[in-house]
Amino acid sequence: MDSTDPDSAARDELIARLTDLGAQSASLTGLFQQRAAASYGLGVSDMKALDVLMRNGPQTAGQLGAALNLTSGAVTGIADRLIKRGLARREADAADRRRVLISADFAALQSGPDVYQSIGEAFRRLHESLTTEQLAFLARYQEESIALTQQAVDALGTAPEPRRE
Repeated sequence: MDSTDPDSAARDELIARLTDLGAQSASLTGLFQQRAAASYGLGVSDMKALDVLMRNGPQTAGQLGAALNLTSGAVTGIADRLIKRGLARREADAADRRRVLISADFAALQSGPDVYQSIGEAFRRLHESLTTEQLAFLARYQEESIALTQQAVDALGTAPEPRRE
């Protein structure tokens, strides 16, 4: 686009605004996740593990560790905390009794308080206020944003260790 084009300046301002809004959203989401986890007596990694279990179903410790990029020792600690709080359980894999799976306890999760309910309802109201075309655009934007973020996460996961002095 031509830099003398008046639309170019407006476009540049919108891109800068989206960049800033994305950073604000990420920071607030992180803060919300931290406070939500604390309200359950858990840490953020515990909540992320619970999210993986809820979305993907029962996982071995190795699978959960790979999904969260955590060591087996860290996953054991997370599983122990989730089980102690009654939010998950260990069970034998029906296909291979030697394997142990960690699974979310959906009944226990539904029986307790849901700190996500009010924000979920607020977003539902926001989404209901949008047209189908706007929703389709936002869904595409979110999917592409998630893919870009996953690429960045993967790249950081393979980055060399920082130098220690």
